[in-house]
Amino acid sequence: MAFLALLVAVALTGSVSAVDTECEVGVDVKYEYADDNGQINPDIQQLKDQSGTRINFTRTFDPATNITKIIFNYGNITNTTRFTIKIRAPGYRELSHTFQLTDYGTKYAAYLPLRMNATDAYRLGREITRKADQILNFTKTGDVLVITTAGTAYYRNQTTEDVLEGILNQARGMVSYGKSNLLMLRKTHLDPLDFAFIVRKGNDLIAAYFKNASMTPIYVGTVSQNMPLVQYQALQKKLGNDTFPIASLANAWAIGLSPDILREAAFHGHVCLGTISGYAMIETLLKYYPATNEFGLPLEGVSYQVVGVPGGSDDDVFIYAMDATPGKRAYVGFNTTADTNIGGFIRWNSKTKTGTLIIMAYSQQELINKYKQETGATAVSELKFNAWAVKKLTTSPESLVKILYAFDNLTQDQVNYIMGYEPTKGNTTISAAGLDLNYILNQTNLVNATPANRTYSTGNLTYSDLKNIGRLAAEKAVELFRAMGINLEKDDYHLFVLTSAGYMRINGQDTGAVRDGIFDVLGSRLSRKTLLPVHAPLWGQLKFDFCLINGTQKIIKSMYYNLTTGTFTVQSSANYIIEDVLPYDPPFDVLMG
Repeated sequence: MAFLALLVAVALTGSVSAVDTECEVGVDVKYEYADDNGQINPDIQQLKDQSGTRINFTRTFDPATNITKIIFNYGNITNTTRFTIKIRAPGYRELSHTFQLTDYGTKYAAYLPLRMNATDAYRLGREITRKADQILNFTKTGDVLVITTAGTAYYRNQTTEDVLEGILNQARGMVSYGKSNLLMLRKTHLDPLDFAFIVRKGNDLIAAYFKNASMTPIYVGTVSQNMPLVQYQALQKKLGNDTFPIASLANAWAIGLSPDILREAAFHGHVCLGTISGYAMIETLLKYYPATNEFGLPLEGVSYQVVGVPGGSDDDVFIYAMDATPGKRAYVGFNTTADTNIGGFIRWNSKTKTGTLIIMAYSQQELINKYKQETGATAVSELKFNAWAVKKLTTSPESLVKILYAFDNLTQDQVNYIMGYEPTKGNTTISAAGLDLNYILNQTNLVNATPANRTYSTGNLTYSDLKNIGRLAAEKAVELFRAMGINLEKDDYHLFVLTSAGYMRINGQDTGAVRDGIFDVLGSRLSRKTLLPVHAPLWGQLKFDFCLINGTQKIIKSMYYNLTTGTFTVQSSANYIIEDVLPYDPPFDVLMG
């Protein structure tokens, strides 16, 4: 009777496995936007049993069938044992699903057809891009620029990386970080969420401008440098304070301003003579007094220390493009001269314990006079003037600026007087005096510095060449992790790529395209918080950290690109320390900072 009762119980509850049984689950995720199917590898974030205990599992994704297979072992399983998985995918709401498995004799298995719904922010990015395409028809030309406050401005009290993801996925390769035709206009999170889509039509630039996340554009029309004054005034009535930022960025993009300069200009707020001349100073500095990478600060090592005079846009360029931030004590700025268009640069020689001080300036009035002389213009349109200055920056940057002074034999005491001295953080012993020309010009030990005889030329790598460097770096990382028994999967939320690509240059060329190559292999990009461009100077090294997070554990594989050999050198230690914060999932806007 007891045996019969046991058989009845088993029949009612399902068969029981007293030992660990292999379980296999096929997860077939379909997305709200059908063209995301097969394009996004869903992340099985968590698997728990009915008691809430986490279960370890392995996963593989088959893009051909769009199915993610998870395999795990479980003891005492029955047909009624419940499991819960959590799934996330970039641009979609996290999905929690509870299921049971079926006994197939040798194993338990289940097939789960699931649907994920888009976040409000992702839906906005997709739909506003779709609307802009209906107006501008840019999918036929593939030639479009997107300028948006998404990334810093919030949407419905949330960060807006999903808006960027929606723009990128709706544009399907026509817009990418590597092509640098998605510019994040730096604002605060309280500012409105705005979008400008710009296309070229002959010699004209046509924009569709959407204000405050509205699906109806407030302006569709020209933003070209050739627009008449009356048209510019009409544009101002619609765009207000955003008129010049949008028009200046659009026109600079159209004439081929280097993508890294465009990104800095979006960070700064617009393209102007200060931005252009700041880069001209850096180009001139690298040509005649190139970086030696020997300067060591008490806190962080930099190639140059920069002494600015706040009030001009050039100072933002130095901070951005030279990795000379105040936080590194590499930039100080004091209004010790009436001319805000002056900048000083200190290059230190750690062997001789002496430095070189180079002081440069640009004159807006002199450049305006030269512009009028060369073009025959009688009045100055800032957009046309910018175009003229950008061409000078490309062909002869030194023609935009003047080297006022260049002195050798600068001593440590003199550096300390100019820059200030802070032996430890928060312990200032000498306050910075800045560009005190009365002091500098009366130092009897200083002698005129001899400029280098260097040709500063630009390379001829194509977008595809640079993108391929990113692909090769990602493939190298896959190989390194595989050697440890770890298979990297595309779109893994736990894999982060940190790189100097997008800041540093190769042979004078922007390296943003490297990031598109990484995305092709690993699905890592900024809008997913999984590809982080780390601040570096223009002349820095192309570096990569591939960091896999497992709980609080970090597995990091680091390398740098050898420009001479075209190969990657694997390093024994990480390039960056920002990995320490990644296990705690910081918000997007925090990571961008």
